[in-house]
Amino acid sequence: MYYISALENNCALSIKKKKLSDFKGTEGERYHVRTRAKLGEGHIALPIYNFENGKLARCRDRSWSVFNLFSSIGN
Repeated sequence: MYYISALENNCALSIKKKKLSDFKGTEGERYHVRTRAKLGEGHIALPIYNFENGKLARCRDRSWSVFNLFSSIGN
């Protein structure tokens, strides 16, 4: 399974697809693609894909987004 989200929403909302070829995006838009539903904690790096010619393809410059996710500390 793949979880695909628009680059602008920082993985807040994702679409679940069995294959990358099943995804129908917007031409020229950029997306984060991951294989796990949960992002977890700590430092997360996700590859950036472009939607070109009707399919998702890795960015030519092999770009990544890095997130710093930490759980909230209890009382």
